[in-house]
Amino acid sequence: MNKLLFTVLLCLISTTVGFAQVKVTPKKTIYKRPKPLTEYKKSFTITWPKVSGVSPAVARKIENALNYEKLFNFTIKEERTELQWLEEASYDVLYNKHNILCIGLTIEGTAAYPSGAQKYVVLDTRNGTVALPTSAFTNRTELAALVNKRMEKAIADEVSEWKKDPDMADLDQKELLGDKVFREENLVNFSIDAKGVTFRYEFGFPHAVIAAEPDSEYTFTWAEMKPYIAPRGLLAVMTR
Repeated sequence: MNKLLFTVLLCLISTTVGFAQVKVTPKKTIYKRPKPLTEYKKSFTITWPKVSGVSPAVARKIENALNYEKLFNFTIKEERTELQWLEEASYDVLYNKHNILCIGLTIEGTAAYPSGAQKYVVLDTRNGTVALPTSAFTNRTELAALVNKRMEKAIADEVSEWKKDPDMADLDQKELLGDKVFREENLVNFSIDAKGVTFRYEFGFPHAVIAAEPDSEYTFTWAEMKPYIAPRGLLAVMTR
């Protein structure tokens, strides 16, 4: 009996360790610009995600995967001297359970007008590996077609709104949307949370008509995603 109890406790401990959450702590850093172009460009702020609760090597690997400079293709040195666009970089933890960490990162800045960008990263916290569509999903061509149907509806809904608005009635649908198709390569910018998976598409409208863009985020529940989740992939635990 004691041996059996010990075995059960050992299994419970192993399970707990295997599904433990990592700790992500914000580290806010303000970077001064030695020669700001304007009084509004004197500094910018980056909130770095600092990871603990795993081995130092895995923590470094996760932090490297969440590096703003790499994800958004800029350098702090250039932002302090030449570019001077960035105002703030921050992140949100969208999911942190079952060895899965999903973080959304955002950068915001101003040039001729305010703008920003977002990236989403899904990681295996056991080894710091980024979950890519090729390892996370199966039937990817079919999945992309499913997302495209959702996008087509979003486009149709938005175009119908154009016709009701005098300021948008003259927009050229063919020019702005004629070649927009959600393809398999677009699966890469996905995020997850407890409810399901969200895919995104960048329409790339000019800033002057950015308000006319169709909805660019398409969320599918875990039940809807079950046929497309790789059975041995990181996300398989979400559909069991």
